[in-house]
Amino acid sequence: MTTGSRATLYVGIASLALPSADEGADHAPVRTVTDAALLVADGHIVAAGPRVDVEAQADQTKRVDLGGCAVVPGLVDSHTHLVFAGSRADEMERRSRGETYEQIAQAGGGIVRTVEAVRHTSDEELLRLAEARLAAMLARGVTTLEVKSGYGLTVHDELRMLRVARRLGTKVPLDIRTTLLAHVIPIARRVEREAYVHELCEELIPQAAAEKLADYIDVFVETGAFTADDARTIVHAATSLGLRAKVHVDQLRDSDGAALAAELGALSADHLEFVSATGRAHLARAGVVATVLPGCALFLGKGPWPDGRALRDAGCEVAVATDYNPGSSMVRDLGLCATLAATRCGLTVQEALWGITRGGAKALGLFDRGTLAAGERADFVVIEADDWRALLYEAGHARVQAVYVGGRRVVPTSHATRRSPRSTRH
Repeated sequence: MTTGSRATLYVGIASLALPSADEGADHAPVRTVTDAALLVADGHIVAAGPRVDVEAQADQTKRVDLGGCAVVPGLVDSHTHLVFAGSRADEMERRSRGETYEQIAQAGGGIVRTVEAVRHTSDEELLRLAEARLAAMLARGVTTLEVKSGYGLTVHDELRMLRVARRLGTKVPLDIRTTLLAHVIPIARRVEREAYVHELCEELIPQAAAEKLADYIDVFVETGAFTADDARTIVHAATSLGLRAKVHVDQLRDSDGAALAAELGALSADHLEFVSATGRAHLARAGVVATVLPGCALFLGKGPWPDGRALRDAGCEVAVATDYNPGSSMVRDLGLCATLAATRCGLTVQEALWGITRGGAKALGLFDRGTLAAGERADFVVIEADDWRALLYEAGHARVQAVYVGGRRVVPTSHATRRSPRSTRH
């Protein structure tokens, strides 16, 4: 029996989504329980499942009636570029007239424009802009979020971005993880590639590690960015100092990036629009989470959608993330990305929900969230519907009534009043 004033029993859950701990082919990615309940104490899940079973474990607890809503675990967005400045709306217009992302970049647009905007924006303004974006994502159910650097391209400005990202974690009530991203080589430094990589490994990475500014290292391996050998050097320098590896690979062409991710023991390989069957097999054997980013194909309006079905059928665990950034995925609705994963990338609705909950958590090496199992963080989202699938079905319009992080309600009812929770004692 659970007693004490810090325990809360949530009932009135018409549909409770319980993702599996691992996305194996021999079981459903998500188990759905109707007439369900959650028991929470000290910020963690005590029990989740059928109401009669959970109620039997509760004694003298606060009781909250969610009024027939659906509940899913807190969403985990494992790939974002949230800290940036400036607009590239004109590039969207240019693409609509037929220019490609690569052509725009070669003409001086793309990432370098955002780099210039970041360099001319104060830390306080970067923080203000990021806070506003983050508030919108939290309101849509995101409770854990990864934020990358990568728009600084100098030691000074990359550290600035990471410090802003770390400060975000003190300003908003969700869990933020930070990534030092080796994004591209500045145009002026491309004739001295080895010197730039050396600077990353000998100056930037050690400083970021010493200040505990980054949890992960990420490298964009692509023509015009970093080579596989560059990635090996950068990742080895970072992992020797305690950072964990993630890689951007096989986005614009098959460059054996998936095999590289497996070789490096990366937590995740992200993008994978052009990954080969051999690459998928490498990821599966190495246990590298395959992260698909459908917001890119939606926003850029070209190229193949990532093939989540082929990845899963090859034995990969598949996460889904937004890749929220000003150039190639100005999309910050993770639920919408899950819808796209189910309608354009070959995943089932259950697999897509797994990808934005447990899958996102595993892509970040986090095993204390994403399934609502006993002992996990009490991060969950209340949806004003009697079926959790409304989160994907009502694409971009699912009504999030409340968001809880560590058992604390951080997004109260705003536009939804018909099913406001009712609290009592029993």
